Amino acid sequence: MKLTEKTLWQNIKAREFLPVYLIKGSEPYLKLNYTNLLADSVVPAGLEVFNFHKLDGETVTMNELVECVEALPAMCERTCVLVHDLDFEKMNDPDREALTELLSDAPDTCTLIFWQDTVGFPLKNKKMKDLQALIDRVGAVAELDARSRQDLVRFIVSECKKAERTISPMTAEYLLDSVGDDMGNLVTEIEKLCNFTEREIEERDVDAVCIKSLEATAFQMIDALLDNNFDRVFQALSILFDLKTEPMMILGALVSTYSDMYRAKVIAAEGGRQGDLKKLFPQAYKSDFKLKNAFRRAGRFSMPALRQSLELLAEADAKLKSSSEDHKTVFEKLMIELALARRQKA
Repeated sequence: MKLTEKTLWQNIKAREFLPVYLIKGSEPYLKLNYTNLLADSVVPAGLEVFNFHKLDGETVTMNELVECVEALPAMCERTCVLVHDLDFEKMNDPDREALTELLSDAPDTCTLIFWQDTVGFPLKNKKMKDLQALIDRVGAVAELDARSRQDLVRFIVSECKKAERTISPMTAEYLLDSVGDDMGNLVTEIEKLCNFTEREIEERDVDAVCIKSLEATAFQMIDALLDNNFDRVFQALSILFDLKTEPMMILGALVSTYSDMYRAKVIAAEGGRQGDLKKLFPQAYKSDFKLKNAFRRAGRFSMPALRQSLELLAEADAKLKSSSEDHKTVFEKLMIELALARRQKA
């Protein structure tokens, strides 16, 4: 059974627990949230000592896993075994065979959860595909990827409402542009905003208390360059250096943003759209946030301007790695050069 976020929630709410779950995908917050929700729902509060087993995928043995799964529940209907970051791809043949045997005859007294937090589940070969197909047949595979921007806006409005605060969809959009679409970080920033103000949350509140993501700061710096607003550009640079941000991380964010715009420009020139770019680079664009920004900004650059900008960024990279020149000065010169490059016509 393949589950979306919605159907996984419905499965948990209905308490229709399956013998096995594989929780994977690109959104860490959702994977953690639903893993905990599932585990907490399977085993009643107060009975975890006897019925809940959390195993480290890096150190667990198959004998230990089998023993935990086959243990009978005490004073409740089911036990729950949670395996964190098991590297299925690196399993040897005997362990893989033992796991296949366990899953094929999984007891109905246990819910086994494989939580792929930082370790992926790539379907590169037949063994991995067969293993996922087996889990899909006896249990469920839940792939929790990044939510769409529209869903994230609704999430922000809903979270603020829970804290008895209001925020408009437009301000929620501004918050996304400021801090990025990582849900774990987004939850932290929403909590800060709700604690900061007792009225409707406005853009000025976001500016006052939220930590801007490096990616979002790069976007804002480029927007300021496009508007010839150098005060904003240099103010953003000063903030990054005051926060002790690594110069190579700042440059990396700029390179990533300009590369996104260049790709978008190439795709658009061929008559393509956002979805076409996502198909070509699925790992780079797991959410719509970067895609939307890339296409929106790319329209304000000529192709020669983007090419020259990438060359300037490469030169800055060499200076940061080899020159004794002050790093902040390198960036200040780079910003001026990027502004001049942007004036190139097609």
